[in-house]
Amino acid sequence: MAATSGGGSTSEAEPEKVVIEQRLLKLDEVFVYKIPAMRTSDGHRAEDWNLAVPLATCSLIVNQRDDSLCINIMAERPKANAPPGATESYLFAQSIIQVKSDQSSHKLEHWVEPVVDSSRYFAIRIRDSRTGREAFIGAGFRERNDATNFRMTLEDYLNALKREEKAQVLHRQFEQSLEEKQAGEGENGGEQALPAMSNLSLKEGEKIHINIKGGGDSKRVTASTSNKQTPKKGLVGLRKPPPPPDADLATTKASSAEKKEEEEDQWGDFEG
Repeated sequence: MAATSGGGSTSEAEPEKVVIEQRLLKLDEVFVYKIPAMRTSDGHRAEDWNLAVPLATCSLIVNQRDDSLCINIMAERPKANAPPGATESYLFAQSIIQVKSDQSSHKLEHWVEPVVDSSRYFAIRIRDSRTGREAFIGAGFRERNDATNFRMTLEDYLNALKREEKAQVLHRQFEQSLEEKQAGEGENGGEQALPAMSNLSLKEGEKIHINIKGGGDSKRVTASTSNKQTPKKGLVGLRKPPPPPDADLATTKASSAEKKEEEEDQWGDFEG
């Protein structure tokens, strides 16, 4: 995976766009064919390509560059100013795929079409970057596994685009709901309505049972909201009645007589 940035220096500091390029597939052998126009509307047929005589034998590299998929067909040629037998790779053909689900002209089939009579051959739309001309070339693989890997790479690219589109939709929905919530709070003066208080009072005749766990057996305390009173068993205790007035007077006289006798005894002892 590689990251590149582009853009020249400007008077104002602007963030440079970072382009992420990731290699998805590399196949060492692919046969390239010059193919004729389709004879029927069914699709391309590999049997019309003269498979025994390919135009070139190349390698194939598939890179993803942001939302685009680049199919690079690389060929070998003698290297200039090098020992005999030395070769170098160069870009033989290129197809840049930009799938857009909302445009019928940007479907994957616009760039890559499998043939109708084989699973190892494909028609690939290439474009000349200098002239802008487009044409179909044939691409075939000797090994069936290489063809399967090429097809699966295209499918993974499509699935990644679908996941990204779904994530963008969810992100927009989240931002919209957040804006609506903030707008609603602004209309209410930034205060949220308090929830209604629940009525937790007991109705007449209802009881609350509370289980208290302790060291021994559990006890149950029952609280009743009824106005009925349970009568007490046995006699009701009364206060002791006050003494009669005559009894208080007799007690006072007896106390005075006893005190007088004691004083007389004390004076008698002093005189003798």
